[in-house]
Amino acid sequence: MELIYRVKKPETIQRFIKENHIPVKILERDEKYYKIFVNNKIKSRKETVKKGDKIHFHIKDEVIDEIKPQAYKLDIVYEDEQLLIVNKPANMRQMVSKKHPEKTLANAIVDYYKKNNINAKLHFINRLDKDNSGLVVLAKHRFIKFLLSEKVNNEVIFFYKAIVDGKLPEKNFVIPLPISRKKDSSLREVSEDGKECETKYKVEKEFGDFSLLDIEVKNKLTHQIKVHFAYFDSPIVGDKYYNKNKYNVKRILLHSYQAKFMQPISEEQMNIKIDLPNDFTDFINQH
Repeated sequence: MELIYRVKKPETIQRFIKENHIPVKILERDEKYYKIFVNNKIKSRKETVKKGDKIHFHIKDEVIDEIKPQAYKLDIVYEDEQLLIVNKPANMRQMVSKKHPEKTLANAIVDYYKKNNINAKLHFINRLDKDNSGLVVLAKHRFIKFLLSEKVNNEVIFFYKAIVDGKLPEKNFVIPLPISRKKDSSLREVSEDGKECETKYKVEKEFGDFSLLDIEVKNKLTHQIKVHFAYFDSPIVGDKYYNKNKYNVKRILLHSYQAKFMQPISEEQMNIKIDLPNDFTDFINQH
């Protein structure tokens, strides 16, 4: 992989590497020099760059995960040399497991990587449950994943649409309740002993006995959105774990529709959006 930066100020290449959090151990090198090029000329770390220069770092490829590749037509929303963003369909597992080693999003992405000579492990920035749909962001190198984290103040912010039971009294609110795992269960609950988290929402539309919500989440915990709204007696439609009501839907009506972040190499502000799935609009029209 090649990382191309635009230099903003005069400094040594060594200083530039430090300021941009680049581990020297990931850089490719020949017998004498690391593969660092400035304006197409190889340079040592002791040399300097000036404002406006283009500096190229060649970093070591990774070994693709040992996951069975399976052909599947991915819905690719965005791709560049460092990132891949796909729209995961509902009722598809994201990652393989001992019980489910095939027919996952991971199998499909490994197949895509192999066919397109992308030498990278699967660095998922976010995780969606099997029945959730929407944006899944991958970094094509562990260093890129590090650059998309709160450690360097560049965390990806995800936005969701959800249809919940009832009408919420607060139309624009932040739920700040901690969540922990239930004892002897894979389910979660609001608990004073849980991890701190926040779910910010606003009511976008009320129809019948339901509400369409726009939700913003940072540092999302497992089942966070589901648990927070179930706690206020407004569980998500189709949630088989936290909603006792049954509806004519084939999955939970929770959809990751937007991701905002700064592209860590080009520093471009990214705002990736996708539409609501048909089962959302069908449910709204029916009610």
